[in-house]
Amino acid sequence: MSQSKKIILRIYFMICVLFVLNCLLYYFKEISLRGYYSDVVLSWLWLISSFVIIIVFWKKLLAKLFLTALLITFAMSIIAMMLPFYTLLLSSTSLGLYQNKDLNKNYRAQIVGYGVMVNPWLEVIEKKGLFEKRIIKCTDSELMDDNLDIKIRTAKDIIFKSETDSTITLALFYGGPNKTITFDKKTGNIVSQMLNIKGLTQKYGGTWYDETQKLYLTFYFEEGYDYATLNTWTGSIDKKENIEAYKAFIKDNKLILPAENSDHHAPYCEIDIQYNLLVYKCNEGFNFSDNFLNTKKTISVTKYKRITD
Repeated sequence: MSQSKKIILRIYFMICVLFVLNCLLYYFKEISLRGYYSDVVLSWLWLISSFVIIIVFWKKLLAKLFLTALLITFAMSIIAMMLPFYTLLLSSTSLGLYQNKDLNKNYRAQIVGYGVMVNPWLEVIEKKGLFEKRIIKCTDSELMDDNLDIKIRTAKDIIFKSETDSTITLALFYGGPNKTITFDKKTGNIVSQMLNIKGLTQKYGGTWYDETQKLYLTFYFEEGYDYATLNTWTGSIDKKENIEAYKAFIKDNKLILPAENSDHHAPYCEIDIQYNLLVYKCNEGFNFSDNFLNTKKTISVTKYKRITD
């Protein structure tokens, strides 16, 4: 073997070691080379150098077997409904990258999708020198949002809001309503999420009316507060009677009325919008101890129609 071929073989061996090590670190620890395109460049460098090795050592049996293995792998990825092929294509090119945002010196975020059968997802990556580690992965199903416009793939921007020792808060910008999400940095789980005040007002705004109880209902949201003021009354829109006010706390894009003690006669309730109706669900009777909808007991459901915007 000539000296030049030995050099080519050594270089290829180092590329292979780096490529395999990068794959193993990502698979087991979600650690990879820093930056989205570092992995892309490394993947293409390995593939191109593999064909260089095949050409240079074509007279060797191992080179022919290596080419056969590559072609069989490529063919199998196409035969299997092309799903593996698309995964390889999207993950090794910029086609799988929907958005890449440098949040600050410690983090970057990206929206990626590596398959035709799954929706794109959000990733938050922590920078660690030459390497980086994925600490958060969030899918559409985890957003738990009834607004069809609130999807990860349709976000126009990813905005860093704040950080604590254990959490990081981001905002997905849509141009309104936007979505603010707080993640646990250790587990990657969502700690809390809420729409901005504009989005909440758009969802719950206006006057709601229940024909059965002859009851009116409105909500008032204020920036900086984790609850809305819920006002109810009878009579008419202009002539209000029996006015009452409650605190409805914002949680998981719903409004929650915690259970009070028996003197207040107020069981736990949840309020949400479903099919353009305001659905008001409460534990019925003297069930004041459960701060959740106890489906083992009777639950009352009241539906309100929006009569004014």
